[in-house]
Amino acid sequence: MNEEEELSYERGSRAAWNQMLRECLKQLGYDTPEAQAASWIVEREASISALRELCAEFGDNNWEEDLHLADVIEKHLGKHL
Repeated sequence: MNEEEELSYERGSRAAWNQMLRECLKQLGYDTPEAQAASWIVEREASISALRELCAEFGDNNWEEDLHLADVIEKHLGKHL
């Protein structure tokens, strides 16, 4: 598997886990602070996915998943725009 295929696999895997987490919270009917915290994870993962797509077209994807999102926008997208 080349580097691009590995990245694609990793992103697909993250998306699948994110979707499962979202569905679990929905089906279990959680409305607690803990569930709210998990919803932030779901939102962050969706943001990362959107930024990956934008960076692929308009910037660069040379950043780790745990990088602060403002830094991703500033350093890997904004400076290219």
